[in-house]
Amino acid sequence: MKFIRQIKIEIGNILRSRFLLIIGILLLSASIVIPVISVITQNNREQNPGRGGPIAYERAVSYGGKPYYDSGEEPVIVDGVTIEADNPFYWNVKSLMEEKDRYETDNTMFSSPQVLDMVLDIMDQELAYYVRFAAIITAYDDYRMDLVWGGTSRLYDKFIYENYDPENLDILKEAVSFRYGMDDKSFKEKYIDITSEERLKALDEATEYLDTIYEVVESDDFAKYIELRIQQANDDIADLEEQISVQEQAIIDNPSQEENLNQYIEELNKQINMIKTNTIPILEYRLEKNIIPGEDTWENQALTELEQCRSQLTYTTIVSEEEFSKDQWMAEQYGTYAKYVAAMQAQIDDLNNRILVAQKCLDTGKPDMKFVPRGSRKITVGFLGYSTFVALFAVLLGGWLIASEFQQGTIRLLMIRPRSRVKILMSKFLAALLLCFGIYAAGALLNIVANGICFGFADFTFPNITVSGPVNFFVYYLPRFLAGLVPITFGFSVAFMLSVLIRNSAVAIAVPVFCFIGCTIALPMLAYRDAANWIAWTPIPYVQISSFFADYSPVNSMIQRGVPVSLTYGILLLLGLSAVCIGVAAQVFKKRDITN
Repeated sequence: MKFIRQIKIEIGNILRSRFLLIIGILLLSASIVIPVISVITQNNREQNPGRGGPIAYERAVSYGGKPYYDSGEEPVIVDGVTIEADNPFYWNVKSLMEEKDRYETDNTMFSSPQVLDMVLDIMDQELAYYVRFAAIITAYDDYRMDLVWGGTSRLYDKFIYENYDPENLDILKEAVSFRYGMDDKSFKEKYIDITSEERLKALDEATEYLDTIYEVVESDDFAKYIELRIQQANDDIADLEEQISVQEQAIIDNPSQEENLNQYIEELNKQINMIKTNTIPILEYRLEKNIIPGEDTWENQALTELEQCRSQLTYTTIVSEEEFSKDQWMAEQYGTYAKYVAAMQAQIDDLNNRILVAQKCLDTGKPDMKFVPRGSRKITVGFLGYSTFVALFAVLLGGWLIASEFQQGTIRLLMIRPRSRVKILMSKFLAALLLCFGIYAAGALLNIVANGICFGFADFTFPNITVSGPVNFFVYYLPRFLAGLVPITFGFSVAFMLSVLIRNSAVAIAVPVFCFIGCTIALPMLAYRDAANWIAWTPIPYVQISSFFADYSPVNSMIQRGVPVSLTYGILLLLGLSAVCIGVAAQVFKKRDITN
């Protein structure tokens, strides 16, 4: 009881330091202020989407390999339709208009005026095509955008079939090649070497396809959209199967190229398999659950994760040791075949786990926090990085605690108390450490409440989905919160030991702070280098233990590459080093003469 009473007294003594008290209050305030600032910033971005904000990013469109943004350009007016600069088709329309003006002014690039006229006719149809959609679709995340981009090839087909004239094929071919970039062989096979009946049928199909696109876009018919997307996917399968047939015939004609052609056929089969097992099932699922692409919902986040991981998994394979030995880049990258296999298997396991989690969320109708990035759960876990700032506060407190007694000469008064030196030292140690823990716990609790107020308490009611099953969020959160206590303990113990050994608070504080900052800088520099995998056995990846719980961090990158970074090992390492620091400090303090 006397020892506990002494700890309480030491806590009171520490709190008498205005400087430390102010810093502690600022740390606690941050746990409330940060969520409030996040809400204000988010609202400002939504109301005033500046050029650098997320909405401006969504307005970016790749055209000609370059990104374009709404940069205050004047609107364009075509056939009575006003197209603003933030319209998804603005740059398509504007560039077509500028090109038309340029060609009409300078026609030297064409072999004849007839070719120029045909090129301008094609461009007029393209212009009308984009203007028609620009009048309806005004946002880049509109799900109907996929159909618009996919319909341009049918637009060219329709134009070619309508303008087919055996006596003017050279004119048609030159104009189409200029706008469409089709080579002579493909042009001949697709449009020339067919019967008139086949040409008429192809024209009807292209016209019907375009009419369907117009209907879906103008009526906003989601069911029809899915039907058309599935048709596109099946058309892609047919094209890929046709390519496989061509390559199989090429093997017969050129047996010496069999190995290379078989690799190409394998890639084509992978694409077919992806469409059959990934693209089409996801489209059917969207229709069944009425999940519209582009909407800001967790279901879309989960489906995107599912689709991307399946696609990546298809192309993530482990090659044989013989192939590994032949590949100089892989040999240099991984060093040994065993390390390569471990790294690739880690990537495959990670992808499979992500697929499993996404599928479970969709099956149960309950989102994991990763699919609600602006939800209370995600933001609360992200705030675990708060432990790093508390650890720096602990360094400040630990470095000041004993060294200040020596520097101020009050250590003699401390020693005349009827208690052993070890008890005096440990009462100070535990008092300060408990105070740091208290700030960390109070800050985390205040942050949970603030996040609930700012982002909604309802999100906390959803479980976190893991590979083994759903877990209550707070059951998921608690061990990660407790892990944050470890770097706090480590930082405090190191500073406390230096405070006893050096008796200079400035040095006792500066050295651990420098090491903490050094670890933070060194980790991203070393994490991606195979030659630096030794850092997995040092404290460097573990002083910021919250990085283990982030989606994207150098630590997670190391884990995916098969580097033996282990949270359990890191916790044991830091606690073990903390115990050593405490033991050294106790032994030195116990035997050292008090001379000032």
